[in-house]
Amino acid sequence: MLNTSMIYEHNFLWTDFSITTYCQARCRSCSRTNPDTGEPVDWLEISHMSYEMFDKIISKSPDELLAVQFCGELGDPMMHPEITKFVDRALAQESVVKVLINTNGGLRHPKWYKDMGEKYGKRLAMAFGIDGTSHESNWKYREGVDWQRAMDNMIAMSTTKSQLEWHFLIFEWNWQEVTEAAAIAKQHGIKINFKFNNRSFGQISSENKATCEKLLENINET
Repeated sequence: MLNTSMIYEHNFLWTDFSITTYCQARCRSCSRTNPDTGEPVDWLEISHMSYEMFDKIISKSPDELLAVQFCGELGDPMMHPEITKFVDRALAQESVVKVLINTNGGLRHPKWYKDMGEKYGKRLAMAFGIDGTSHESNWKYREGVDWQRAMDNMIAMSTTKSQLEWHFLIFEWNWQEVTEAAAIAKQHGIKINFKFNNRSFGQISSENKATCEKLLENINET
């Protein structure tokens, strides 16, 4: 049985802002990536949302409780040079109760995550997409990401009271690592959320998936 995310389990009005289409990763099955070259697809305009635009939008947010998500669907939010200002502005809005950032983790340095986590506590949540217990394994999908930096950043944030989840996609090449990943997460008090990759790139075989599911059952029982 796979873990389920706790970050989203709140009755807030979730609003996702795509604040950038920049990303240092070349994930081959990502919709922003040309699978043959690893470069951004031709139709994608590479740009950052301006802080002024975000400020204008968030200032008109409804009175009901709002959770702001900066997701990395077409770019990693941590690539935005003003990400700190965006988080500060969102959480300064009275109706905003939480900010969630989805990231591959390999951008900026541990001090940024520790400082922001200590500043905002549970009002700031982060989901780190790290798909391996080594640089080599993670690079097979998240090409371009410094695995050690991503781990250091995630662990730095785990020392704060912010909400944190490690999102681990399971591929044909990394399914044997789920037990080790769970042990690392437990060591640092990090909730790990396993999910099988359902795209054709790197999809796990039926036989290995069945074996991996047994490993996950053992993890959940311990």
